[in-house]
Amino acid sequence: MSRNSTELIDIAARLENWSVSIRLDKKEAAASIHKELQNHIDEYNHDSRLSYFLLESRHYIIQNDLMKSIASLEQAKNLYEYFSDTHRYHLHLAEAMIFYEEEHYQEALDCFEKAEKYLHKLRDPVDVGEFHFRKAMAYFFLEIIALSVVHTEKAIQLFTPHQPFHFLLARSEMLQGLNFIELSNFDLAEEYLHNALTHARKTEEQALISYIHHNLGGLYARRNLPAAAIRYLEEAYKNNQQRTKLKVLFLLADCYWKTNQRSKAIKAYKEGFQASMEEDNMKMNWEFAMLHKKYEDRLNFESVWQEGIDYFQRINDNYNVRHYAKELADYYSSKRNYELANRYYALALQ
Repeated sequence: MSRNSTELIDIAARLENWSVSIRLDKKEAAASIHKELQNHIDEYNHDSRLSYFLLESRHYIIQNDLMKSIASLEQAKNLYEYFSDTHRYHLHLAEAMIFYEEEHYQEALDCFEKAEKYLHKLRDPVDVGEFHFRKAMAYFFLEIIALSVVHTEKAIQLFTPHQPFHFLLARSEMLQGLNFIELSNFDLAEEYLHNALTHARKTEEQALISYIHHNLGGLYARRNLPAAAIRYLEEAYKNNQQRTKLKVLFLLADCYWKTNQRSKAIKAYKEGFQASMEEDNMKMNWEFAMLHKKYEDRLNFESVWQEGIDYFQRINDNYNVRHYAKELADYYSSKRNYELANRYYALALQ
């Protein structure tokens, strides 16, 4: 076998290892392989070079550098005359992932649908499963839950036989749990989230385990089982994931107040409120303020909740508008203030 053929096989193997590291969110391993591959880029043929740039775009996504991700896609597009249908699939998938990270979910969905035209060209069922999982996430954030359920189930079926990809299976089961929470099917949600926790523990991915603990806590809080919620929320809090820290503190404060653990509630509230100000997270700042008025400052409860709902309307946060409007409407109904109750019930139904 010639040296060039050996080099091509070696490069293909390295690209495949890189692809697996990226799919499993192994940031350090992916960065190490990326550095090695960069040193050999002049040796690549057009196909390998295309695969490199398309994978590099995804690599930069998991490294939270969207500008470099976009630049890598542009370099891939410069070789468009050499594109196969598989390359077109990966191009549109990367575009969808960039839009998703930017929270432009409709644009992401449009790109997923472009990629789907080439899905039949993929040979690896794990690749197909990942497509369905990522499209399901876009549907979830667009609040098209029924279609999120369909694509998530396809992902779960495709990931289940492949033990090395328990990470992706656990993420899919977690998403399905969230889908069923939104559909108020709490028994199924609980089943999927506990399955996700079982598979996540096999991966020893502490961040993923923490996210599942957070979502189990959210599920039990929503089922009005605050004592059960606290168990999982405290585990999530210990892991100190920055991405979910504010939400965990919010749920903990709420559950501590509901279980008459006032000192713990005040501590969680103060930490969360301060952190939301430091992070300039106005959305969570309002949520913490409203929570405090609900339990500790009833004289200002109505005015602050009305202002908070107005704020959520201004930023088009429809979920929080519905959630807080429903609770405020129930409050006014209990006070027999039916005019205001009807006003907020109407908001809750939008």
